[in-house]
Amino acid sequence: MDRCTEESVPGPLHRLIRRAFPTLSLCWPIVQEATISLAGYRLRAFLAMLGIIIGVASVVLMLAVGNGSRRIIEEAIMALGTNQLVITPGTTVTKGLRSSDLSSFTMGDVTAIAQLPTVTNAAPATYPRNFPASYGKLNWDTPTTATTPEYLLIRNWQFTSGAGFTAADVHGNKRVAVLGATVAGKLFGNDDPTGRIFTINKMPFAIAGVLKPKGQSMDGRDQDDVVFLPITTGKTYLWGTDSTTSLVQVIYVQVASREVMDEAIDQVTQMLRKRFHLRETESDSFTVHNLTAIKQVAADTNRTFTLLLQAIASISLLVGSIGIMNIMLVTVTERTHEIGIRKAIGATKGQIMFQFLLEAVILSFVGSITGLALGFAVGLAAQNWANVPVEFSIVSVCLSLVMAAGIGVISGLYPAWKAAHMQPIDALRIPGG
Repeated sequence: MDRCTEESVPGPLHRLIRRAFPTLSLCWPIVQEATISLAGYRLRAFLAMLGIIIGVASVVLMLAVGNGSRRIIEEAIMALGTNQLVITPGTTVTKGLRSSDLSSFTMGDVTAIAQLPTVTNAAPATYPRNFPASYGKLNWDTPTTATTPEYLLIRNWQFTSGAGFTAADVHGNKRVAVLGATVAGKLFGNDDPTGRIFTINKMPFAIAGVLKPKGQSMDGRDQDDVVFLPITTGKTYLWGTDSTTSLVQVIYVQVASREVMDEAIDQVTQMLRKRFHLRETESDSFTVHNLTAIKQVAADTNRTFTLLLQAIASISLLVGSIGIMNIMLVTVTERTHEIGIRKAIGATKGQIMFQFLLEAVILSFVGSITGLALGFAVGLAAQNWANVPVEFSIVSVCLSLVMAAGIGVISGLYPAWKAAHMQPIDALRIPGG
């Protein structure tokens, strides 16, 4: 493109720009003139930018909400443990849970699973059962689970104080317990209860440790409202002393890596079928749940939902670009006489096109920056007041700038081309406004 103009604007800023960017400094008067022209039609310019503002704010907000939701899902899955399988008795069918002869597993099943080459850890557990826990005059009814030390490793539980019970505690039938953060807070407040004695169902237990809080699960359940006991202790003192009753109601398995997850499922399935003496024609009397697959499904669902919201938000960008194009076409029509004068005194097509294209880019750029600020403000307000998970990223800023440039150029290209290709003699015949 030809040099924009030889005019200059006095002042230190212009001198600095002229030294750093000689070509840009020559175009500075055109930038000023485009800004002045838009300032003369403030309401019209604002209405043209409104679609861009709403569109960019929506896209930024949807990206932030999508990122925040994905982080919440990942944290919830990580709280359950990584590369984890959960094996429950019974077979899940399309109409619900089908009953079978298998109501629980045995410790032999757990040991056999732990010895598989693709398995790192395996732990038995009971389903949570509510028992009254008390300390002094304080009482709290809490879900209690009987298990082994490997369970806490598989479920990725960490400790704020103390430690978990040991294999020796399981073999010795010791009355020790590990408390979740909610139970510890309800019974002991801010005090560290490690080493103290409290009661479960009126039986004394020593507190081995307190777990770090995990918060709510994806189904809204408080994961910290829990007490863990050695599985032998639970059977003896809480669930009943009938030696024919097994407490292994569910088995938690930690697989060596995600890459061998399918192989591990096959190995576990085949081994359990062999231990239960199931014929080839018989269906499994147990169900293997893959939590890694659940995580992937949740992530895919969240991604699809985010893309849908972004597609809806992009409609505002399209409407905004059409609005800018309409405003620029009206501007070109109103300034036809001005265009004719400029061409008559020597302005080139490139200079005319650059001026009107620049006005469209300025409209789009200001709208995008305003939309970016609006998106951040609404996101922060939603996070602080409505507890909506949001997570902003540099992608939002870059995307808004790319949108500003792209929409401005695309929407202003045709009006600028139309202005640049007017014949001076025809344009001068239109009375000036």
